[in-house]
Amino acid sequence: QFFTGMYEYDLKLVYVTLDSLQRFLRLGDAVDGIEVRITNPDDVDVVVRRISAELGPEYHVAGWRELNRNLFSALKLEKIAMFMILAIIIIVASFSIVGTLIMTVVEKARQIALLKTLGASDLGIVVVFLIQGSVIGLVGGTLGVGIGLSACLYLKYVGIPIPAEVYYIDRLPVQLDLELVGLVYLAALVISFAATIYPSVLGAQLRPAVGLKKA
Repeated sequence: QFFTGMYEYDLKLVYVTLDSLQRFLRLGDAVDGIEVRITNPDDVDVVVRRISAELGPEYHVAGWRELNRNLFSALKLEKIAMFMILAIIIIVASFSIVGTLIMTVVEKARQIALLKTLGASDLGIVVVFLIQGSVIGLVGGTLGVGIGLSACLYLKYVGIPIPAEVYYIDRLPVQLDLELVGLVYLAALVISFAATIYPSVLGAQLRPAVGLKKA
């Protein structure tokens, strides 16, 4: 018994000898389709055009992209939705960093005032809060990427069974794109750093007299 793991293929396709199928369908020596395998699947459009030009308009030539158009459209839409969800999560996290640093500025008003009284410059205060916010983003991003990669590796090598009659596959597929993961991680760090700018400037603008008065 032949098993591909793709529910849709295993449900509809069988492997038999050509003469047995021709006798069963009463086709004689004729066939109603030929499949061609190419070395590089990304060259399918070029190969389809060449075969179509050779055979003429009386034959229909379709590549794997056209045969699975609905599936790829759904995957493209899912990718866009996932990107939007990740962007919203990062933005919400950046607001959390902003709120945390603003609260730090309020709580550390006396310390900031004392530092400025002792001669700390506005730039020095800004750098302190930039470092604090960047460390928060770095630690959070590193932990998030580490946990995410660990979960993906577990799913890739152990797997989670899913209903094949619904998803057309029997296990949850996982593919790691380290380049994309790196770009998301870098974007998270940049956004985290940008989120620290306003609280840093806010802390630097605090006057020593006001800070000591609040304390």
